[in-house]
Amino acid sequence: MANGNVGLGGFNSGIDFGVLIDAIVARSSRPLQQLQAQRSTVQARADALRELNARLIKFTEAARALADNALAAARSTTSSNAAVATATASDGASPTAINLSVARLATAFAQATRSFASPNDPVLAAGATSATFELRKGGASSGPTITIDASNNSLVGLRDAINAANAGVTAAIVDVGGNGSAYQLVLTSTDTGASNRVQLIETSATGTEANLNLRALNPTGSPPDYSLLDAEINLNGLVVHRAANKIADLVAGVTFELKSAGTTTITVAADARSVADKVKAFVEAYNSVQDFILSQQNDAAGKAGGPLASDATLRAVQRTLRDALAASSTGNGGAFTNLTEIGIGRDERGKLTLDQAKLDDRLQNAFADTVALLAGRTPSNVGLADQILTTASSLSDQVSGTVQLAIKGYTDSASRLDRLIADNQARLDRLRESLTRQFAAVDAAISQLNGQGTALNNIIRSLQPQQNNR
Repeated sequence: MANGNVGLGGFNSGIDFGVLIDAIVARSSRPLQQLQAQRSTVQARADALRELNARLIKFTEAARALADNALAAARSTTSSNAAVATATASDGASPTAINLSVARLATAFAQATRSFASPNDPVLAAGATSATFELRKGGASSGPTITIDASNNSLVGLRDAINAANAGVTAAIVDVGGNGSAYQLVLTSTDTGASNRVQLIETSATGTEANLNLRALNPTGSPPDYSLLDAEINLNGLVVHRAANKIADLVAGVTFELKSAGTTTITVAADARSVADKVKAFVEAYNSVQDFILSQQNDAAGKAGGPLASDATLRAVQRTLRDALAASSTGNGGAFTNLTEIGIGRDERGKLTLDQAKLDDRLQNAFADTVALLAGRTPSNVGLADQILTTASSLSDQVSGTVQLAIKGYTDSASRLDRLIADNQARLDRLRESLTRQFAAVDAAISQLNGQGTALNNIIRSLQPQQNNR
């Protein structure tokens, strides 16, 4: 029964027993208040540890990125003239410099009909009731078939039939004069290059193709030289042709994107910037953990800074991480053994510092040794980031990590305290009920005594002789 559900105002005796009951219950509730305070403390510590673990998880992922054996294989590309061509390189591509000259870009083949006065004008040759066409790709001898008859005998009907065939070409009606007097059907191949050109060829011999007067818009000439639809490039002196402007089969691991005619030099090198960014993210993730730890510790005056000020897990995490980052790596296969050699230091508060200039110099002039320190020169070598990752994982693992086990300890304590709080609340409710019944009995007894006293007084007054009025 909740507090206050039973009231006792002393209506019979004139005594406010409710105040007495509240005072007794309040005095008896001190153990409950202590349990509630303990429960609040435990919850605050569990919540703080969850925040710590969230930051540790981010730090673990940052360490994992540096421990990746593919770190040394990352490649970056630069172009001396990005308006002519750019490139991307996959991991492991050989560092190289490629002189590239673009003579022409690959283009998509286009055809156009003669002009018609209206988009609805018939396209069949005189006397023809139907005609069949094939959409042939790359000079093939056959292709998807379309039919023009009375149901679609117009420029619009021919356009729609071509587009419905989904044969690698699109058709559009163009108002060539801009005044609504001359319309041509323009066919444009979906993909570039000679091998991807799609041509409309009549197979019914009705003369409809001649009536359409299809002509190539590119390349020009009669007959047109379809090889001119391909890109032409000079690669370190070797002239090659490709059907597309995105080319991935010239240099292993390198994909070129042609933009315009001209010359450029494509350089493929180790991706130092990617490594530098991962190192920066690692430093920031560690400092985020350290910032949280510092916020929880006692200040200079000894005043607690957070719920974990005296928590052993917090101190263990700080000590473990500090030792891991200060460790040496002697089996990484490179010339460096500790983080200070690549520009990572520590300030007076225990936070990491990054000498960007030193790191950039190491990545520029000692890339292999820098990466070896972090991830190991070969898969059999153990880099420092590997060691740190092992430590960070043991702390942050969401099942068996040090912090997670501490969280579980607090949540178990919270559950135990919840049960004690419920038991104590039930005890207080029973006490209130008992006191209410007891004081109700007292109130009734006092009322009864008061009633008896009143009756006795009345009897005494009735026995007294009455005085005559004089």
